Amino acid sequence: MPSPPPDDARRIFSGIGATYERAGALLSFGQDARWRERLVDLVRAAPGDVVLDVATGTGLVARAVRERYGCDVVGLDRSADMLSAAAARNGHIPLVRGRAESLPFPDASFDHLTFTYLLRYVDDPAATVRELARVVKPGGRIAAVDFGVPTNPILRALWRAYTAIGLPTIGRAISPQWASIGAFLRGNIERFNVAHSQHTLERDWREAGLVDVRVDRMSFGAGVVMTGVKDGATEGPQGQGPLGAERPTGSRLRRPEPGGPRREQRVSVAPSGKRPSVVPAAFYALAPGGWRDYWTLLHPPYTLWHLSYVLLGAALAPMPDPRIVAGSLVAFFLAVGVAAHAFDELQGRPLGTRIPSSVLLGLGSLGLIGAVALGVVAASMLGPWFLVLVVIGAALVISYGLELPIVHSDVGFAVAWGGFPVIASAAANGAPLVATIAAAIGASLLSLAQRRLSTPVRRVRRKAVDVLGEIRYRDGSAERLDRQALISAPEAGLQLLWLAILALSIGALVARWSL
Repeated sequence: MPSPPPDDARRIFSGIGATYERAGALLSFGQDARWRERLVDLVRAAPGDVVLDVATGTGLVARAVRERYGCDVVGLDRSADMLSAAAARNGHIPLVRGRAESLPFPDASFDHLTFTYLLRYVDDPAATVRELARVVKPGGRIAAVDFGVPTNPILRALWRAYTAIGLPTIGRAISPQWASIGAFLRGNIERFNVAHSQHTLERDWREAGLVDVRVDRMSFGAGVVMTGVKDGATEGPQGQGPLGAERPTGSRLRRPEPGGPRREQRVSVAPSGKRPSVVPAAFYALAPGGWRDYWTLLHPPYTLWHLSYVLLGAALAPMPDPRIVAGSLVAFFLAVGVAAHAFDELQGRPLGTRIPSSVLLGLGSLGLIGAVALGVVAASMLGPWFLVLVVIGAALVISYGLELPIVHSDVGFAVAWGGFPVIASAAANGAPLVATIAAAIGASLLSLAQRRLSTPVRRVRRKAVDVLGEIRYRDGSAERLDRQALISAPEAGLQLLWLAILALSIGALVARWSL
């Protein structure tokens, strides 16, 4: 007979507090941190709010919420070992030992509530959600993260292979305790998702009095972030009740007090102030909808920029084979232009397209499969050694889709999409080693420049609510500083650079063929 979920929680979380954060990042290939970051983004607390973090563990989310919003946070967990680790990392966050199924706080004690990987470790998830909602004030937000199962059949098969083999194996390399955790999660994740489907969990949240329930699937569905708002009247301004009446004030919460947290002000969680103006997500992006979404998805200027490195690598060879060059262009177009961009759009819709997730998964999977197939064909012509480059290329695409730091950092991006295409194309066409290395370094530096120019532009385009200010010069004149002033110069440079590198690469290859 399998042990009850609470017994599982006591057993697997005992004695791992010291290694929990590092091991979690390793076992999830960095995805756990991304899921938690998304959860924190969705809390939307105000500086005077009090947030309860249930199943706080070592306090990862509690610390992040406190640092992000400058609000008060209380952490609750049933594991003394985890709470000890949390206290060692940040002694300024009040910590309470308790059970999520029976919270030691009065009704409506907190402005918001977060929890991570909780419901699979309780006997009655629906009752637990009701208990969590009980301690949240009307209008407060609940945000949670948990494991999921990819819906795409190919990705689900890969996910099952990893959870069946990779989790226990990597866990065993960390410690015997983590080996048992890996073995436990191997079956628990999918069993829980079968017993409590996403539809069932959403229904449980709504029946607990939560509205505006939303689900954000990340990492191809391996992580699920849910949010909901406690039903009830929106609260009034600070220091006032719902209708503006004065209310008594009390001391702000700093640590748990008998009778539950008290705070001085009531703050509405309804968004206020300016909303971001609607601007394209990129200079090449078209208005959302229809075929225009697919144009935007392809990142045409940047895709051509990266394909130019394929031409550059071929131009290094004494006699580039037109068949290899054409095959390399198609393979990299499928891998970078289609697969990497489709997988990336699944992670939070940075381009704002309306392409269904199932279509994005299909495009990404087919693009990657097509690129690998062309690589295998090339290996049959060039030799088995070329398969090493094929595997590296596929790993880069998958890593980029998962937003692993090794590829999603500035240097990782530069090497993956700048240096690697040069190396692969040059090797396939028989280019000299020294010339290949020099050109790969140059391409990596160009892609690094692209990244350094485009990152702040993307931040302004996609995240800025407004840009206000001016530049004052010594002669007394002033220049207005707005959104366009910030992005026009770097975007003009980017538009010139992609055209320049494409023209140079075409010219170099044509010159080689003309000899």
